[in-house]
Amino acid sequence: MYSVDANEFMNAVFALILGTAAILLTITIMYAVFTGKRGGPVLSYHYMLTALFGTFSVVVFVLGLRGQKSDNRPWHFFLDMKYQAKYTSQGQSQFFADGRSNRLPPENTIPFDGTDYFADAGFHDGPNPDFLKADQRYYLGLANPEAKSKDKDGIELLDKPVWKDGKLVGEGFFANHIPERAIIAAGGWEPLIKRGQQQFNIHCAVCHGTSGRGGGGDAAFGIVGAYGLSIAPSNQLVPEIQAQPDGQLFNTITSGMRTMPSYGYQVKVQDRWAIVSYIRVLQYAAGNPVMEKK
Repeated sequence: MYSVDANEFMNAVFALILGTAAILLTITIMYAVFTGKRGGPVLSYHYMLTALFGTFSVVVFVLGLRGQKSDNRPWHFFLDMKYQAKYTSQGQSQFFADGRSNRLPPENTIPFDGTDYFADAGFHDGPNPDFLKADQRYYLGLANPEAKSKDKDGIELLDKPVWKDGKLVGEGFFANHIPERAIIAAGGWEPLIKRGQQQFNIHCAVCHGTSGRGGGGDAAFGIVGAYGLSIAPSNQLVPEIQAQPDGQLFNTITSGMRTMPSYGYQVKVQDRWAIVSYIRVLQYAAGNPVMEKK
């Protein structure tokens, strides 16, 4: 981050101050020798400056220069937060009646996972499914995590959904549709789509454009593609992406795809499903060639 090492810079400053002290001391001695004077206004200033710089030199000599390593404990003239009052793990406490610094959870507290917290926090039948993200359809967009096959070269492939008469009739690896849980949590389709539009315009439109068409150069619909800042973002309205299950779109938003980074760390699960719902609206508005071909 810095072109000059902080320790080296401060040591250079110290060296300059120490050099100044040495020069002042030399000038003071020479002035006194050649003039034969031991006092006066000039020498009083020299004495004062020499004493100040000399004192500083002694301090540097005793404490050492910056960046030096030592096995000795450091000197602390000002106690910082490392020395704040605190309890260490398994330490004794004179504040609590039982004498323990480690406190147990309040009575009837139910932990996220496990069953019994040393009988002090109650008991529950099983792990909290939300904490464990046990609902893979909602949290991961997966329908059949084991639905995998291999091609003739032995490369593992994800099974695709089954289409019949223009309709999805069977699920593959990814969930075909937005989970009912996401729709209920949003309060219905309308607020889900409205939230999806808001989140899409915040996180996605900068690359794919508000229309979702992406592209690059003069044909770009997003800022990133227009300025050539990366590989042209994909068009979300093409048949290939329209044919993807909702869970696959959700997974792409979560984990990223090719040059597209992951947005799982900054867009919460519910909002990712909302974005998927809005992408479907954009695709429907642009026509749905996938459904027409089926």
